[in-house]
Amino acid sequence: MRRDVAALTHILLALMLAVPHSSSAADEKATQTAASPTTIAVSFKLDPRLSGPTYGGERWVSPPTYTGAAAQDTVEARAFAVDAQGRSTKVHAAWSASDPELVTVSPPRGEQVKITAKRAGQSSVTVTSGGASTKLIVKAVQKNGIWQVSISR
Repeated sequence: MRRDVAALTHILLALMLAVPHSSSAADEKATQTAASPTTIAVSFKLDPRLSGPTYGGERWVSPPTYTGAAAQDTVEARAFAVDAQGRSTKVHAAWSASDPELVTVSPPRGEQVKITAKRAGQSSVTVTSGGASTKLIVKAVQKNGIWQVSISR
């Protein structure tokens, strides 16, 4: 009896492996959803001066409002896509500033960029990838020659 069950199990396994898998409409939709982001999230690199004397590597944060260190006119940012299931993936985003006289983004395309304040004021930066986008508000203040940049979602 055991031999019959084992033989039947091997035959069923062989048949399952031999039959090609056909994808269902639900599988195709899940693949499309994963390929196209629903949200673009942005994180910011902490200024290395805030890390202290020991090196622990780069530190990236994603607060609702990021405030750079004093005397920091350039903030490094990176974008990633978040799909409907909450999974994050790398993106090749387009970054554009509403007022290039106030804020520049370099390079204008890519996952990681530098946002630089050129003068005091407020501007927005839009990050777009695959039909999804997010808008960042960049505020730059200069007091006594020292820059303070904050970026909000």
